[in-house]
Order: sequence, then structure tokens, then C-alpha cells
Amino acid sequence: MLAVLPTPPPPVGGSVCYGDLGCFTDEPPWGGTAERPLGLLPMSPEAINTRYFLVTRENPDYFQEIISHSSVSTSNFKPNRKTRFIIHGFVNTAERGWQMEMCQ
Repeated sequence: MLAVLPTPPPPVGGSVCYGDLGCFTDEPPWGGTAERPLGLLPMSPEAINTRYFLVTRENPDYFQEIISHSSVSTSNFKPNRKTRFIIHGFVNTAERGWQMEMCQ
């Protein structure tokens, strides 16, 4: 089965800027290379809607969503512990379940 999900089209044109992330162009290294031959500009962070979930020894069965600097300080995050990141990919979501299994 093939599912086509509606997503906003990526920006088209010479360059795009996203605040603290900086500016991107459709020229190398962001486009026109063997790794990125299409040269499409990245979508905005708002369109992508990246979310960060924290699972620790103190909360192994549920995640804490990190949405700001203050939510880090009120979370179970311990900077002296090793931190690992699980990146599920662009077309996947964190609600699939395998990510929590991987955290165990």
C-alpha cells in the first residue's frame, strides 16, 4: 500500500533564512551536489514541526517533551549522564512505538 501524505512544498528560489538556524542557498553544499542533486531549499522549522522527547532512567516508560530551555531544567535530564539521540527519519513519527522500545 502506498500512502501519499500532503506536505507543504519546499521553498523554491535562491536562499531562505530561518532565524537562529541561519541561511541556506540552493547552491553547494546545500544543493547541486551528488548527495543533494535537486537543490531544494529546506522547509521552515514550523512546517517540519520538529519535537524533542526525553526518556531517562527516572521516566523509562514515558517521555517528557522538551519545548524550551525552561522545560529542560524542569525535566529529568542530567547533563553529567551520557545522552543518546534517536532520529526516526523525515517520513516517520515518534508515535510508532519502536522508539520507546529502543530506549529500553
